[in-house]
Amino acid sequence: MSPELTTVLMILSLFILLLGFPLAFGIGTMGLLFGVLTSGNAFLYMIPQRVVNGILSEYILAAVPLFIFMGTMMQTSGVAERAFKVLHGWMGGLNGGLGVATIVLAVLFAATTGVVGASETAIGLMAVPSMLNARYSPSLASGAVCAGGTLGILIPPSIMLILYAPMAGVSVLQMFSGAIIPGLMLGGAYILYILIRTALQPSLGPSMGRENQAKFFSRNSLIDGARYLVPPLFIIVLVLGSIFVGFASPTEAGAVGALGAACLALAYGRLSWKTFLENCYITLRITSMIIVIAIASNLFTGAFLNAGCGQVVTNLLMGLGLGRWGIFLTVLAIIFFLGMFIDWIGILLITVPIFSPILLSLGFDPLWVGLVICVSLQISFLTPPFAYSIFYLKGIAPEIELRDMYRGIIPFVCMQIVVVILTIIFPDLTLWLPRILQG
Repeated sequence: MSPELTTVLMILSLFILLLGFPLAFGIGTMGLLFGVLTSGNAFLYMIPQRVVNGILSEYILAAVPLFIFMGTMMQTSGVAERAFKVLHGWMGGLNGGLGVATIVLAVLFAATTGVVGASETAIGLMAVPSMLNARYSPSLASGAVCAGGTLGILIPPSIMLILYAPMAGVSVLQMFSGAIIPGLMLGGAYILYILIRTALQPSLGPSMGRENQAKFFSRNSLIDGARYLVPPLFIIVLVLGSIFVGFASPTEAGAVGALGAACLALAYGRLSWKTFLENCYITLRITSMIIVIAIASNLFTGAFLNAGCGQVVTNLLMGLGLGRWGIFLTVLAIIFFLGMFIDWIGILLITVPIFSPILLSLGFDPLWVGLVICVSLQISFLTPPFAYSIFYLKGIAPEIELRDMYRGIIPFVCMQIVVVILTIIFPDLTLWLPRILQG
């Protein structure tokens, strides 16, 4: 079987699998099938080496369950609920104030979870009822929760950044530091949009009235802020600060964060043996899912590259005559398209081994390429038909119509695209902080 025919058949099989087959089992089976067809039994002997000595041997991947446990334990502690009440009181007197409080909490929670599902679920359960009771537009409430929840996959400690770094040959420290500015830009853009939109149309996000707004400088307000906002901020600074100053590796910092989140849950009286076991189970389930998809994707890309299909794709892109920037934008367009159908894990583990060597051969900075791709992948959570953030929100807020949810995410998707464009035009948005820390 020629490399060209193998490339066509494997890509077609991938698109067929997008129609609803379980991703891991589908691509794993196709990888095994095409690997044997193109390489014979030799491919079977390569599997243990690729899996055990390859992706599973990466020490940095030990940080994944630690940060997942940290996020689930933070959710158990109830700190998000308490922090939202404080922010709710401080900002409720503004038009769009509850939406702003939702985004602020999303940024805070994103720095403690590393995954979207836990972040959006925790925020949505509190913010959606509060905004609907305050007569917020369902579309604005949906957009704020969905977009805010996606920040959990970009703002460090992000599981996506941890997985990407070893595949592209860059350090997790550089990925973490480079993602901070784009992540904060997105959060700031969401807040600015909500304030401007509700200033122009107050009915979309009416204020609760000044009489219901907590006084920021009152004694009780400051005590509540110190009690429910400072502890999670301290854990965030402790975890990320220890990584950035070189005091601890991401894996060690993840262990500290997991312990700190457990202590926080204990201090708030929310930790029991039952909740501890539940969090361990959730961590095990999410980690196992990631590992299974990683192994299956490794089989697929291994068979793809071993059959010479990577060179076929390279020759095809080079032969289009688009130039280096045209090829880069084509790769981003492919990733954007795939994001409409499969989740970020599959996209990352399938496309990076194929496209990364092509982009690096064109002279692009590997760190910058990785950060642009990761910022772009955040859009996949909001783009239909398989917009995972919409599915999460529908599960916790069934009273909101799907059309209101889709209408609400459109402005936030546009803002995400604008931030991606800005990171392309101004590389220092992603490279400035890594250079500072490296220096």
